Amino acid sequence: MKKLKFPISKLVLTATLFFAALAFQPLQAQITFDDDVDDSTPAAPIDGLVGLGIAAGALYGIRRLKGKK
Repeated sequence: MKKLKFPISKLVLTATLFFAALAFQPLQAQITFDDDVDDSTPAAPIDGLVGLGIAAGALYGIRRLKGKK
């Protein structure tokens, strides 16, 4: 079996941080207020972009680790 180029502890720490970030995401990220105003502009749908940001960060990290070889 080949020896790993980077320590296992870095991989475990990265995986722990990744799953901790997923676990602490609130079910509804936008703050809700009483219905006493008349908003004609719809709210920005940013909840769907959280997963995209996590995926982009993971890809960036993988490329960064491969570039250090």
